[in-house]
Amino acid sequence: MSLLNRILSMCKAYAYMEPIIINSTIDHLKYGATGELLCQNIRNEWLYSNVTSRDESVFQFCNIREKYFNDILSLKDPFMNAKQFSNNQLPFSFADSRSLCEQPDLMDSGVGDRKCFSPKNFTRFKYFAFCIPEESRQFFYHWQRQRKIWWRKFSANPGRFSLTEISIDDNGQESTEIRAEFEWGQETIETIRNVNTKIFDSLESVEQEMFLSRVGKRKVLPHVVESETSLEKACMVFLCDGYTELPYHNDRREVFRFHRKLAPYKITFAAPLLNAKKADELRQLSIYLGLNLKKSGVSTLITPYLAKKSLESQFTDSDCLGIPYIAVLNESTLDDGIVGLRSIETTLEEKIHVANLTSYVELLIKNY
Repeated sequence: MSLLNRILSMCKAYAYMEPIIINSTIDHLKYGATGELLCQNIRNEWLYSNVTSRDESVFQFCNIREKYFNDILSLKDPFMNAKQFSNNQLPFSFADSRSLCEQPDLMDSGVGDRKCFSPKNFTRFKYFAFCIPEESRQFFYHWQRQRKIWWRKFSANPGRFSLTEISIDDNGQESTEIRAEFEWGQETIETIRNVNTKIFDSLESVEQEMFLSRVGKRKVLPHVVESETSLEKACMVFLCDGYTELPYHNDRREVFRFHRKLAPYKITFAAPLLNAKKADELRQLSIYLGLNLKKSGVSTLITPYLAKKSLESQFTDSDCLGIPYIAVLNESTLDDGIVGLRSIETTLEEKIHVANLTSYVELLIKNY
């Protein structure tokens, strides 16, 4: 079984996702319970990087009803609003993280495992920067670096990401791609283009005038830099990146290791096999601590098999789900309130009092 096939098999087993095949083509990716959480975290981090933390104003938009659309026409109404909010002054940007799209040309369609990176139907992540003409080229180079940094930041192997040489098409449009290197070859995961004013070429002169904006006192047609990827590409990249095979007795076991910002669940609980009374007390304690963590916004998995399986088995289940931290309870926890916080990265435990567990985990999850 190929590596990618083993990854897809594990994704299905642990409710991440599975490809849905219709008419001999991968139509879309169907997400399970953990996959939905992973997608939610990926979208949140993309929005934080592309919208929330940007210096310029970035406005969100979506064309969820349109199957095929011209990007500049779909931006007409949002652009008018942006001009109003920005006092008609450049620069400002737009971000789309919800539009459902369909691949326009599936001549290379099929059901090979690698097609999971580009299913027929996908959710696009697209960013449009409307730049001051004199600054568009500088922003194009800057944006390449920023997007590459974003992918590398959440990767267990940052060196797998690279930028291609800048290419120029027949229309003089510059573009570059971010690619990820895997055992089976390279995957193109994002495209960045310096469109300049060519995005307006399909418009009538009257429509072009609607997009005129101000730089100081002069009116100019903005220069556009855009970048595009998809939720499906990002999901597949981080699933494949996080997949690891570790030595296990005389065999190997499969686990997922996600960045703590992307991990579907941030923490779970485990306890060794104990007598029924002690086990029940620890389960009640785990429920109490878990609810406190959830109320603080920490995604927590409270399992029913606490103290009903071996500790090693509980660790294995947690590692397969890519949970970064495990709060290990034991009999003495009921007396002194001390739990062991196990990290998936180091497999070491640090001791912490239950009263400080929520605030400490919050701090761990908050930091990149």
